Amino acid sequence: MPMVLTLLVSLYKLCRFFTMSGAEQLEVPECVSQAGSWAGSSRDHRVSPGVNTDVRAALDRILPTLHRAIIHAKQAASPVELSRAITEVFQLVEEAWGMPTLGRDVAKVLCDVIRLEGGLDLLLNLLYTAELETKCQAGKLLEQILVAENRDRIARIGLGVILNLAKERDVPQLAQSVSGILEHMFKHTEETCFQLISDGGLDAILYWCRWTDPIVLRHCAMALANCAMYGGQANQRLMIEKRTAEWLFPLVFSRDDELIRLHACLAITVLATNKEIEKEVERSGTLALVEPFIASLDPEQFASEMLDSSDNSQGRTADDLQRLVPLLDSSRLEAQCIAAFYLCTEAAIKTRQKKTKIFSEIGATQSLKRIVCYSTSSTTSSLAKKVLRMIGEEVPRRILPTVPNWKACEVQTWLQQIGFNSYCQRFLDHQVDGDILLRLTEQELQKDLEMDSSITRKRFFRELTELKTFANYSTCDHSNLADWLGSIDPKFRQYTYNLLTCGINRNFLHRVTEQQLQEDCHINTGFHRVRILTAAREMLHSPITLQTAFNGTDVFISYRRSTGSQLASLLKVHLQLHGFSVFIDVEKLTAGKFEDKLTQSVLSARNFVLVLSPNALDKCMEDPECKDWVHKEIVTALNSGKNIVPVTDHFEWPDPETLPKDMRAVLKFNGIKWSHEYQEATIDKIIRFLQGRSSRDSSAGSENGLDCLSSLGQT
Repeated sequence: MPMVLTLLVSLYKLCRFFTMSGAEQLEVPECVSQAGSWAGSSRDHRVSPGVNTDVRAALDRILPTLHRAIIHAKQAASPVELSRAITEVFQLVEEAWGMPTLGRDVAKVLCDVIRLEGGLDLLLNLLYTAELETKCQAGKLLEQILVAENRDRIARIGLGVILNLAKERDVPQLAQSVSGILEHMFKHTEETCFQLISDGGLDAILYWCRWTDPIVLRHCAMALANCAMYGGQANQRLMIEKRTAEWLFPLVFSRDDELIRLHACLAITVLATNKEIEKEVERSGTLALVEPFIASLDPEQFASEMLDSSDNSQGRTADDLQRLVPLLDSSRLEAQCIAAFYLCTEAAIKTRQKKTKIFSEIGATQSLKRIVCYSTSSTTSSLAKKVLRMIGEEVPRRILPTVPNWKACEVQTWLQQIGFNSYCQRFLDHQVDGDILLRLTEQELQKDLEMDSSITRKRFFRELTELKTFANYSTCDHSNLADWLGSIDPKFRQYTYNLLTCGINRNFLHRVTEQQLQEDCHINTGFHRVRILTAAREMLHSPITLQTAFNGTDVFISYRRSTGSQLASLLKVHLQLHGFSVFIDVEKLTAGKFEDKLTQSVLSARNFVLVLSPNALDKCMEDPECKDWVHKEIVTALNSGKNIVPVTDHFEWPDPETLPKDMRAVLKFNGIKWSHEYQEATIDKIIRFLQGRSSRDSSAGSENGLDCLSSLGQT
């Protein structure tokens, strides 16, 4: 009976662990909090005979040393002995991950052995009970060994430990490893993602997005990408509610680390493919940064840099890459672009590892070929071609998108490309051109073109539907019906030509009946007909707002890109979260009509926030003709009487005589000193200036007015 009661109590405690409140210290299971549970007998680590010879040789060399190090860690009598043992285990794992070609296979075995020997539970206990220095060391090792089975173990017994550590988010020494652990745990399951979001894990990641530590920021970007890709649509909605799309902006915007930017782009793009939250993602402004960034990268150079990094040298697993295929098939160009780039870098890595079959196994090959054929983005198409060449696949020719204007010879080319060569002559005998192809019925295909097999006809119509979906109808679609149909659902673009040939455009669509859509326009799926008609009637009855005047934005942010982009992007996010509309020039615009656009943006904004980062005004000093962009923006703001709010960050005010006369007046404004440690307090002060207290008013406070405030954060 006492044994039964003990088991019930233990079960109760475990249940408490999984139903914990995020506001409280999270309960930890006894198997973690009690050191005695690690004790285990020595295990036989002979390598399976089915393992690759090179892998077996590496394991035969490493496993005995690993086994001894784990024993020393479990039996350590002092912090020094424990530290030495953990360091030895870490070095063995790090060496394994860094092995060319074999690394993933060898490291996977080591990670499994550490778990089976009780080392994983030991690390969790240290993270729960040890001093800060030992916690940091244990966290660093745990981050390195979180393969799938070890993530399972953490999710079952150790999530509370990790979430408790995430609550200590102002401790820089812990942030690097805890953010790395969270990065891995966000790719476990949708249920784990939900628990991490509910109990503060996502809040910690978003908090760290405002830091400047590149290691922490890299983990944050990858954690958000993993949460978006593995969390499912319900968790994506929670991410948006916590303003993840906005906090991704400084990660994408910064130029300090391209890997940070890439994974932040991946995160925002995955979120944008969720139709339920697409509009909210677009409003954040982050999505617009994706395509220009990807276009600026060289995938082969990027892959080379990843191979030189121990964290990324093995590339991604098949499961990771499988998650990119839906992005290739997405209707969003940003999704296709970043997925093609990511696969291009992985193709370079997998080619060196001689593992290129992985791309056909995950179903990416056909999607890449379709992009080459149909994509309107030259960047995306070029990336897809590179992938196909690297993995030894045939690169198809691009299909001309103006299908309604195709001649019979162009239909022949398309038939050959989709593998219907045997029917080319029959199509040619009947002079099937683009117009006839788009209106072809199954009866005509069977009787006139002698395609007798119903399965073959299904294959043909699958290819034809794809062609209709990606075709360009601009020569005959003057009301832009195709894009309107695509806004309801991308696959509805296939119905464009059927509607146009019946004389139906966007303005007339609300008068059409469901029966006419079925019988005259051959839209056979009833649910599709209902959705199209519903959208047409909503468009008719929705109020049309005519914007007679441009109201402008609340804030224009001027900054020097080389030193001030990170702070400028943080200010944008903070101000947006406080309800301000903000204009920030993503890429310094070229001269000409864009110059007028940028000047108009300054004139139409009610406030002008000037980011004064190190050397921000140096280029202005020798610019008497006002060609420098920052110089132009300042002069425009001064001449139009804008409320100018300088925000300084390690900025030294220059001698007024060194600046051109037309901008010297900017030195009369009180600067607000930016503090990474006191970000919320600094923002509150900036908002006071924006809400009516001129920064010329010295009573509002000097740039040193934050010195006595208590710490709100750490970078």
